[in-house]
Amino acid sequence: MIFAVVSPYSFDGSVLRLEELIKFAKAFGMKSLFLCDRNFHAAVHFNKLCRENGLVPVHGLRLKDKIFYARSRNEFEELVSAYNQKREPNTPYLSLDEVKLVYFLKKDDFESHLAMCKILSVEPKQDGYFSKKLYDPAEILKATSYDLKVDFKLPEPERGWLRAFAKDLQKGLLDRFLYEVEVVEKLGFESYFYVVKQIIDIAKEAKIQIGPGRGSAVGSVVSYALGITSINPVEYDLMFERFLNEYRNEPPDIDIDVEDERRYELIQLLNSKFPFVAQISTFSRLSERSILNELRRENFSVSDETVKKLIGLPFRRSIHASGVVISKEPLNIPLVPDLDQKVTEYDIYSLEDVGVIKIDLLGLTTLSFLKRLKEKLKIHHIPIGDKLAYSIIKRGQTLGVFQLESQTARKLCRQVRPDDIEELSILLALNRPGPLMVKLNEMYARRKRGCENQEKLFPETKGVIVYQEQVMKLAMDVAGLSAAESDLFRKAVSGKDPQLMKEALEKLKKGMQSKGYSKEEINHLVNLISKFAEYAFNKSHSIAYSHLSYELAYLKRLMPKEFFFEYIRMHSTEKDKKFLAVQELINLGFKVLPASVNLQKASEDEFVMPLEAIEGVSDVLAKTIYENSPYSSIEDFVRRTNVSVSILHKLVMAGAFDCIYGDREKALNAFEFFRTGVDASLLEIAAKFGKRVEQPKYQLSEKDIAELEETSYGFPLTPFSTSLKKYFAPVCEVFTTFRILPVCVEVKGSYASDGKTIFKLKNAPSEGEYLLVLGPDCEAFEIRKIGEVLGVIYELFDCFDEQDFENASQWESTKITLGGKKVILKSVRPVLDSCKINILPEVWLQSSA
Repeated sequence: MIFAVVSPYSFDGSVLRLEELIKFAKAFGMKSLFLCDRNFHAAVHFNKLCRENGLVPVHGLRLKDKIFYARSRNEFEELVSAYNQKREPNTPYLSLDEVKLVYFLKKDDFESHLAMCKILSVEPKQDGYFSKKLYDPAEILKATSYDLKVDFKLPEPERGWLRAFAKDLQKGLLDRFLYEVEVVEKLGFESYFYVVKQIIDIAKEAKIQIGPGRGSAVGSVVSYALGITSINPVEYDLMFERFLNEYRNEPPDIDIDVEDERRYELIQLLNSKFPFVAQISTFSRLSERSILNELRRENFSVSDETVKKLIGLPFRRSIHASGVVISKEPLNIPLVPDLDQKVTEYDIYSLEDVGVIKIDLLGLTTLSFLKRLKEKLKIHHIPIGDKLAYSIIKRGQTLGVFQLESQTARKLCRQVRPDDIEELSILLALNRPGPLMVKLNEMYARRKRGCENQEKLFPETKGVIVYQEQVMKLAMDVAGLSAAESDLFRKAVSGKDPQLMKEALEKLKKGMQSKGYSKEEINHLVNLISKFAEYAFNKSHSIAYSHLSYELAYLKRLMPKEFFFEYIRMHSTEKDKKFLAVQELINLGFKVLPASVNLQKASEDEFVMPLEAIEGVSDVLAKTIYENSPYSSIEDFVRRTNVSVSILHKLVMAGAFDCIYGDREKALNAFEFFRTGVDASLLEIAAKFGKRVEQPKYQLSEKDIAELEETSYGFPLTPFSTSLKKYFAPVCEVFTTFRILPVCVEVKGSYASDGKTIFKLKNAPSEGEYLLVLGPDCEAFEIRKIGEVLGVIYELFDCFDEQDFENASQWESTKITLGGKKVILKSVRPVLDSCKINILPEVWLQSSA
């Protein structure tokens, strides 16, 4: 009997890891292995591992009660063709009773197999392991070894196509363009650029938003000239060699950002342009958490050892988020059956192994958002250099600003304080785990404020190694390396291979010695590169993305109401983001009103929540409601929109009918009349005849309204009417800038309000008026009754200058050290996060003033 192995990619309970299977086969002297999956997901990886380890891979395809197999490359092609055409292959086959299917290596692995079967909801195979004598399937089936490379070619342009773009170039770019073209032609990559340009042109013709560029391709004048990127690389001193050079063997990698809402539409357009277009399979893999969650649902428990055996195995196929294959001719590669689009069964790694080049089309929500805003505001050009746009970035008011929404990013904004695109690019490059771990951000901030002398090297970034291109240029300047060689140096000092790094630094030393550098200078530079080069980032990518960040900051500054209306609509299912948007609107001076079923014309200082902010209200339903408005009653509304009672209830609780009934109580009473079928107009008549009819009557407190709004929006919206005697920082400032600040609030239940805004406090005290040292996660670090608090003083520990402070209330002061002396600044609050908040009695403040 022949043993036929089943890989986990067949999704019928196998726990065979191919690497372990190969070791097992070699240990038992096997000369070949027979793969019998229901698909081809594992075929390339199986083929590669077998051939690398001296085993003959035999490929089979299991269809119902038969296993068709390929003895040669031609028969493998037939297996694939038949699979794609949903027919039986014209190859030899075995019946299932002639083989033994193997799902796990040893009998002891049955529990792992059983657990995987539970996860996948398939029947386990009690004896699905190797046993008895191990025969050689290749010998029995007369199969040979062969590779699975495919004849892949990209669509090709006409000869001389690329050089024709020279005539339209801006002044000063021609020499660089011609140099890059020579490299592209020498490496044979014209077809790649041709296809990418075709994609960009098709998208632009369909008015599908494309990003300014992504990755090292932004450093290419060729990419810029073709319209693939929109950033002039010469203007920002970007390096082509970081993207492409004579030492690079692999194809260029140009990723394309596209508005996420129309990515699928773009792929459909590509289908009509090119002979073969396909998306790519990818696989979800089991983690410890997912294993335990899946088995808990099945009420099945396993040992820790079994969990370890399952971690990393594939358990679900999906479509790769960005990868697309485009070919000059149709490819005979396996495709996922029964889909309305082509999707390769090979993943990105298998495609690379068989010689297929993918192109990445990444759906970016930011581009969809940006496009909506530009269309709504009728803005086609955004000027670079608006100081007010940078001012909101400097404060960390960056909700909705690309790559700057996290708490870490906001803190970094206040440290770096970017004044232009170049500094904004530095900010984005520093906003990564590596640079933050070694505190490059703090080094940069101190040098910007003049608290620390900066290195003579890297003046662009105040002596801090931020960009990979800086390392490359340094190697060119001090060691005499060519631009192409400097990219090899950059890779070598990235820290991934210690031996390569050692050799590269030795080469740098020799180059510096030959140029007359002193031993101290050489050692200093080598030490600097050894410590920080691995954290350097791609400048081209950072510059491109800084343009996206800036454009959003500009539009936010220019039209905040329109910005946040679209932001809330786009994030309607994310309650935290909706809440933060409301807080920033309040911080800007707007009064935020509940959503309304009747279109209301708000005053300049009012903002009406979009209907989509209410749970369960889709953009389609919101559009229907707006198009049919105005409404005179709930009955009129239901008659014309046909919404469900549950959605209607959410709308009422959210305040969307306050515009008709005057307030929430009356709207809820009207809803109850509607829900119970009582005609309110008949109640008075019934009462005249002595009939007693129960009338719904809501009497709502401010806390009740907060609870209703939390149910419908995900957070409370209407603030309490308070008369607090002290004010420190506004509550909305905590959530707008993501800082920890002292605030005064009135607490009712679990809700806290300062009269301007309201939020749900995680660790709420009993009802009353309090000072909270509040964090942006709605948790108080300190809680004091207002009557016991007479002032707050901040102690600032970090390097600072005059821009690091803001005006504050009369109860706030800041203690700093100037010229070795302690100084108290009254009614001043630090903007930087590195400060301590002390709650102190007024007597202390007066004596210290």
